Formats: sequence, C-alpha cells, structure tokens
Amino acid sequence: MAVFPQLTLYPLTRETRLRTVVNALADGHTVVFSDPDAASIAWELSAKGLTSAEWSAVEAFYKSVSGQWQTFTFLDPAGNLLAESEDFGASAWTNGTLLTLTPGVSDPFGTTRATHVVNGGQAAQAVEQTLAVPGNFKYALSVWARTGAGSSVTLTAAGVSKTFALTGQWRRISLAVDAGLSASSVTFAAQLSAGDAVDLFGMQVDAQAGASDYKKTGTTGGVYSKSRFASDAFTVTAQSTDVYDATIRIVSMGS
Repeated sequence: MAVFPQLTLYPLTRETRLRTVVNALADGHTVVFSDPDAASIAWELSAKGLTSAEWSAVEAFYKSVSGQWQTFTFLDPAGNLLAESEDFGASAWTNGTLLTLTPGVSDPFGTTRATHVVNGGQAAQAVEQTLAVPGNFKYALSVWARTGAGSSVTLTAAGVSKTFALTGQWRRISLAVDAGLSASSVTFAAQLSAGDAVDLFGMQVDAQAGASDYKKTGTTGGVYSKSRFASDAFTVTAQSTDVYDATIRIVSMGS
C-alpha cells in the first residue's frame, strides 16, 4: 500500500471541485445535472521548514510512484479519517453484536445527533471502525461521551488503550496513538464493559498526535486512496543543511 508520508502539520489549503453538465436541446431548453464521477479534491501543502528526514521521505515517495503516474493513499491532514462519524449504526462500523444503539439523543451542540449505547453482554463490546491506514503513523482518536449510570469507556487503537471515567456531563475524550506497528490497517474503537451504558457523539480520528476541532463526516472519511501528485515536478528550496521549503500539490478523484 503506497501512502503519502506523514509530516509535521503544515499550513494547507483544500479545494473541492465539482462539475455540472449542461445539455442544450434543439428546442432551446437545457437539461442540467451534476457529474459526480468528475468530482475531485485538491490540497496544497505549504511545507516550510521540513527536516532533512521529512524531505527525503517525500522525495523518495515521489520517485516510487513516478510523479503523477501512480495513485496512492493520502490521509487528509485537515479531515476526520472516519466515515459516518455520528451514525454508529451505519455499515462503516463493525460493532459488538450485543450492543444496543439508540440514536436521537441530545448531543453537546444542542441537537439530537448522539447515540445511547448499552452493552447487554457478559464481556466487553465496542463501537469500532477499521481503516486502511498505516500502523506506524501517529493518530488521535476522540469522541464525546457521558453516562447516567456510572459507566466508563475505553478508547483503543493499534494495541494502545485508555479508560475514561464519565459523568452525566458531556466530555470530549481523546487517545494519542503512536504504536509504530508494521500494519496496513488500524481498528479504532470505543469499548464498553459488560453492562455499561453511555451516550456517544462525534467520533473522530486525526492523522496527527492531537485531536483537532470536530469534523462531521458522511459516507466517506478523510482516507483518499485514489490520490496523485498534481504535477510531475515541484520546487524545493534548501534553507540550510536540515531545513527545506516545498509546496506540494495533491489531487484525489475520491475516497
């Protein structure tokens, strides 16, 4: 699996491009419709102050995919990697069979998008999602949680876990993941002990060491497996022996 290297977070811009097709008929009428297959997302990373190791990783990766020629996976640095971040009953999630999920619960933003989760089993059960992402990247897993039953929740990913005591007030909890595993997928989960009941809202995975502001997702998350470099050349400036500046452009035709 070819994946763009993980860099220290740098300023970036992200642009979504859509195309509308207009069919002009002979009688003067027009038929207008969207062309979802032509949609794309583009990123421009203003990577100033790259270390020698970071630039070497980018340069080697660029050569390995032959510039624009081959596609690769790009993890949106400004996105939530998870899909269906609020709909824990959607097909993107693989949940414990003995969990009962009740949506439509009041959430931290004053709406009713949270989910009440009850573990009716005799062992731990989890709300979880597996992503095709490297096991040696840094991630931050976060979710809002509360309980009216004295329960706790354990966040876990790539063998790293942490248990959080909860109260009746919403609390955004997070887990830093830096497992350094040689793996091509990672499962991110919120785990409940037997008999526990909690409210969950807005689970997120950031491709960085700390949690960022929450981003709601739908059927796709921030893992883009059809990405390419936007050009067959880019300019890098060596500011010193271990400081490089580069502008890196990447485009994706979808997840």
